[in-house]
Amino acid sequence: MAKNNIPYKELSEKEFLMIVPNNVTFGQYEISELQENILTLIGDALQKHISRECPLPRDLFDQPYIEILCDEASGRNNKATVKAAAYDLIKKTFSFRWKHPTVHSDCETVGTIITTVHDLKNTNRIVINFNMWAIPFLLYYGIGVGGTRYNKSVALSLRGNYTKRLYKIVCSQKDRTEYIYNIEQFKKDLSLPKSYTNAEIERRVLEPARERIKESGTDVWFEYEMMCQHPKKGRKPKADTIYFYIKTLHPKEAGGDHYYQYSYVYRWISNAMGRPTNDSAVTAVEKITSSGRLKQVYDRICYWDDKVSRGEQTMPHVNNSILKLLREDFGIKQETTKKTTENKAVKRTTKKEATNIKTMGGLMEGIFKKA
Repeated sequence: MAKNNIPYKELSEKEFLMIVPNNVTFGQYEISELQENILTLIGDALQKHISRECPLPRDLFDQPYIEILCDEASGRNNKATVKAAAYDLIKKTFSFRWKHPTVHSDCETVGTIITTVHDLKNTNRIVINFNMWAIPFLLYYGIGVGGTRYNKSVALSLRGNYTKRLYKIVCSQKDRTEYIYNIEQFKKDLSLPKSYTNAEIERRVLEPARERIKESGTDVWFEYEMMCQHPKKGRKPKADTIYFYIKTLHPKEAGGDHYYQYSYVYRWISNAMGRPTNDSAVTAVEKITSSGRLKQVYDRICYWDDKVSRGEQTMPHVNNSILKLLREDFGIKQETTKKTTENKAVKRTTKKEATNIKTMGGLMEGIFKKA
């Protein structure tokens, strides 16, 4: 069949959520601080839905919606202002390009994020229907950046729309130590005026955002440096790239999801190593953490955990896979005893059990103190 005759095929939910958007634009519109807060609330609902923490509610016509408390969106009792910001978002279109996984053709998608606003009279709430095709856009924070969980309270409380965007960018880079951003692309992604010089970008955007994010008490922040990565012959070097240096609290200090991931990885690595009496398991996890790849290793072990739960892999197989990962990716070599890896029944901590952070914290506290 000729390529032009290949019919359009609906995507599965998995295919849809794996869309990698390119050429992302939001028109030439200026997004206000309040509108950024509305997008934050929608994005937070989407992230909870994707992680299966809380499914999106649907209306009579099976369209997704979120209910917005105007005080939460604006920080003050001003429903009229929130409504006006939401109405204005209806007029603003987004667009992105993506590769269709079955038709194998480029596709350009254009739409509006908000489709309908419902004013619940005599309340301080509004209900917003949003376009599901806006999900790849809403979870996009820059080239090479995937959507990642951020702290909704911090995102809403930060001052300045540029600061809010940069906070989401650095949250999406938690597992890296640095992130390189071309200045022209940075100006485009944040809809900065074309007239902004490097000095103005630093004074009006980067420095205020750096200070506000650090002062917010969040577990992730950044330092930065503007450099000339592509000097032009015969011209004075001019910075064309921003180097973001991502700073995070140690997972044990950060608590919450970070501590859960640290503890979960530690338990599996300790099991694979045969529950060593020395600090080799802790040292291995510390090395993974310092490399900025803790989340990556956590995801890999979760995958193996699911395989074991479904009976598709055995514990010795997974232990060998973990040891191979440590050797090949992190240069960590560990000898294990046959008695431990083959004959001893090792109690596995399932993801459901591991979610009890208080229990895990009490169990691990003594180990970490000794380390």
